[in-house]
Amino acid sequence: MPDRLDSYRAKRDPGRTPEPFGPAEDGARAPDAPRLFVVQKHAARRLHWDFRLELGGTLRSWAVPKGPSADPADKRMAVEVEDHPVEYAGFEGTIPTGNYGAGAVIVWDRGVWRPVGVPYDGLARGKLVFQLSGYKLHGEWTLVRTRVAQGGKQQWLLLKHRGDAWAGPGREFAQESVLSGRLLEELAAGEGRAERAVREAERLGAPRRALSRADARPMRATPRGKPLRGEGEGWLFEVKYDGYRLVARREGTRATLLTQRGEDATALYPEIARPLEALPVDAIVDGEVVVLGPDGRPDLAALEARARLARPRDVARAALERPATFFVFDLLALGGLDVRALPLAERKRLLASVVPQLGPVRYAEHVEGRGEELRREVSARGLAGIVAKRADAPYRAGRSAAWLDIPAARSAAEARAPHDASPPVPHPARPARRVEVTNGEKVWFPADGITKGDVVAYYRAIAPFMLPYLKDRPLVLTRYPEGIDGKSFFQKDAPTWRPEWLRTVRIRGEDAGRELDHFLVDDADGLAWIANLGTIPLHVWSSRAGALERPDWCVVDLDPKDAPFEHVVRIARALHALCDELGLPSYPKTTGQKGLHVLVPLGGQLTHAQSRTLGELLARAIEAELPEIATTARALSARGGRVYLDFLQNGFGKTIAAPYAVRPKPGAPVSTPLRWSEVTARLDPSRFTLRNVPGRARRLRADPLSPVLTGKPDLMAALERLRGRMAGGNGGARRRAQRDGRTAE
Repeated sequence: MPDRLDSYRAKRDPGRTPEPFGPAEDGARAPDAPRLFVVQKHAARRLHWDFRLELGGTLRSWAVPKGPSADPADKRMAVEVEDHPVEYAGFEGTIPTGNYGAGAVIVWDRGVWRPVGVPYDGLARGKLVFQLSGYKLHGEWTLVRTRVAQGGKQQWLLLKHRGDAWAGPGREFAQESVLSGRLLEELAAGEGRAERAVREAERLGAPRRALSRADARPMRATPRGKPLRGEGEGWLFEVKYDGYRLVARREGTRATLLTQRGEDATALYPEIARPLEALPVDAIVDGEVVVLGPDGRPDLAALEARARLARPRDVARAALERPATFFVFDLLALGGLDVRALPLAERKRLLASVVPQLGPVRYAEHVEGRGEELRREVSARGLAGIVAKRADAPYRAGRSAAWLDIPAARSAAEARAPHDASPPVPHPARPARRVEVTNGEKVWFPADGITKGDVVAYYRAIAPFMLPYLKDRPLVLTRYPEGIDGKSFFQKDAPTWRPEWLRTVRIRGEDAGRELDHFLVDDADGLAWIANLGTIPLHVWSSRAGALERPDWCVVDLDPKDAPFEHVVRIARALHALCDELGLPSYPKTTGQKGLHVLVPLGGQLTHAQSRTLGELLARAIEAELPEIATTARALSARGGRVYLDFLQNGFGKTIAAPYAVRPKPGAPVSTPLRWSEVTARLDPSRFTLRNVPGRARRLRADPLSPVLTGKPDLMAALERLRGRMAGGNGGARRRAQRDGRTAE
């Protein structure tokens, strides 16, 4: 069977050209799945743009002499040429004279495309309709076959659809590469702005010195609650991106991304590493990585979801579908020169000549003076704030008053520090740390003969399933040193004698009146060490360190107290039906006691107060629907034997029993994720115990609760539907509230 790359390879000699020769792959995907597209500007015998769409394991390719146009009136000729390897999408360089297609090539644009309909059918019929999401090209396009040109090549027209936001005459595209920032003419000439910037840095007196990792530690901003006085003369102002801080090195053909803690995050962001490798000169740069949402604003929940990925296949898919962007705002080294002592204004000027203005790695713009004007603008756009930097300041590691973190004109609690957050980097496999189980034979569950050693062993066994719910979340421990029949106590503050490898996050405790170091558990060793403290249940926050103000889920706790469990099931299914009606996904788990938790993913889109409001609206809607068995009355005397719908566990610092946590009850029940098909009259939460839950978790093909960690539903639309639904039955709700001794809000 002929290979679709036979024609490509027949025209090229791998010993004479740097072009890739990758094999064709089995690229079967769902008809509407996103695929890679690339447009390469090519100075061959005639200048043209190569338009390429990934399909079936290769890049289907067309040569477009005049390049794409955003004007629907322009019908750009596109001549079909041989398929190219998928690896060609990252090719940028010069094809030597004497080879097929000799000349300079840059990656002019790159992104994903989605076919409208079945793409193979469209190609066969001669009309392929598709959507592009790139750095320059967006919206809906069509390739229409017209005739067979000379030499037997199929001739098509590339057309931009009318009626979308990216269509219209007079729209000009930037001509730089979205990988290297080079112009095609610079690549062809062999020297460009970056090379000239190196000579300029040398002229300014930058010494030739190799910087170690210790030398390249990041400079950090000092928080400031109010803007500078006046216009900020002598200061540069940048947007606060609300992302993760990275210092990136380009050395030869290798790029390395390091967090501010010095951890290697290169594997997390291949779409950033590749453009850094393509830079024309060696450099060390400082910036923030974000994932931009459809509105062009940083999407913190999407960034955190990216940082949690570990499998290379998942990372590669995310890099294509939700690519990260690295906004570069400072320069530490250039072409082997140490530029840290140069004034910031000079470093920024050099930096602008080195990194692209558009693409996955891009220059972070700034304004001189006018800081308050920029602050008002970012506030209006819902961004986190600004960073003020002295224009004459050198780059010095550590926190500095020469950089000021100024939040947007809203509550300071809603803004994160711009340069102090690091992505949670998956660590490579390492030998297990020494975690000794002390007094492992002590019986903690007397009626069942379950010992402390059994509990520690359980947490080690369940760790692969439990850790995704614990990662980067502050924990609250409940310790039972003598077992479930002995005294217990809560513990939020990690002891000073903890192992140095156990991470913590410092949070001000309003009840304690001081800052507390909450445990963060990353691995099975940490989980075992905490269990060995005498911990039986673990409670987790709904938000993560680095985004404490943005919860990942909203929970409604169905607490039956003395009500029959069949009422809990009926209410849970009614809540599930309501969420479906509103367009909200919902996921159940047992609490490990008598009730159920129903969780709705938020994707970091709401504050804790807004999450509590959502929970209250859902609870009151169910109360209005099932008043005989459901209530939102908190006082036991007002419940009247009904199931309590508790929405108050949504709030800053509020916790729930972690999925897979053991509860201190006879039988060692476990808070267990459920499938909705299991929430029936036959459900018995006490059946899920320390003894059988690890086996259950292994048998299930997928954790039924895990989508709550990454889901991002359209909450605004759901809230509007819910408010409308509530408005229709508000009178009945008010009467029931008065009956329960409450005032309807």
